[in-house]
Amino acid sequence: MFRKTSLFNYLLLVAAIFGFDAWGRTVPNRQDMPDALVPVRFVPAAFDPAGFAPLRLAGVWEVEVADDRFGGVSALAVDGRRLLALTDSGTVVRLPKPGHLGTAVVHDLGVGPANSRFKSSRDSEGLARDPAGRGWWVAFENWDQLWLYDDAFITASKRIDLGGSGWRHNRGVEGMIARADALLLFPESGREWLEWRGRTLSVHRLANRFGNIADATLLPDGRPLLVTRQPGLGGLAKHLVTAEPRSDGTMRLRRLAGLGLGRFDNVEAIAAEPRAGGTRLWLMTDNDFRARAPTYLVALDLP
Repeated sequence: MFRKTSLFNYLLLVAAIFGFDAWGRTVPNRQDMPDALVPVRFVPAAFDPAGFAPLRLAGVWEVEVADDRFGGVSALAVDGRRLLALTDSGTVVRLPKPGHLGTAVVHDLGVGPANSRFKSSRDSEGLARDPAGRGWWVAFENWDQLWLYDDAFITASKRIDLGGSGWRHNRGVEGMIARADALLLFPESGREWLEWRGRTLSVHRLANRFGNIADATLLPDGRPLLVTRQPGLGGLAKHLVTAEPRSDGTMRLRRLAGLGLGRFDNVEAIAAEPRAGGTRLWLMTDNDFRARAPTYLVALDLP
């Protein structure tokens, strides 16, 4: 009788947990807010440059934006003299670069998959400028869709549905690269990469021993550059890797450098900026909207 009672109580607890989780998904947890022009601060942070070798560490800053919508950064781009950060709650933040005066512009994606009152409908993970000058591509996880927005992220002119790709919840596209003739997509699992060309989606194998994919960008020489992470007993092992194509369509990942931040600092965003004498890489961490967790901006120089 005791064993049966204990088993019943255990099953009741499990049912209550799943019931509460299912109920929680029906409660709105996001609200579009008006655009805001807010102060931004870059506070220098000290990290050992050797942890980023052979790349040169140009600086690390803790980014402080006076708006609660800033956090959970999942993608980054260079937009002229400013940086463009995308959060995983469907918010776009335009930032000055460190050392330049200015404010941050915060804008919510009112247009997108399903109901914007739910964070799962605005889980935006990938960002890339459209090569034809039509605006910006945004990749949405959960819904597995790509949306093409105008430069101001107000209207959308195109939507691509990647449905049927077989990804689990929260395991969709994390990195996206826009080329003149195709979109290259990198799901989080790190086992495959996809190419959207015209109206055709093709899937190829990714030879990878560096864990999950966090984001991707395109180097000036045409090579894809990816951020990877591997959870372990010592925290997150973070790497910069290049993706080298093979004749059979497979890409092989090759390590370029480590990312010597804190053990649990999760690098989720990367952008490449051509400069005189080389390339400036900008990276940003995802603080998961934790109040006391910092958002770091990292600048690395690639000769």
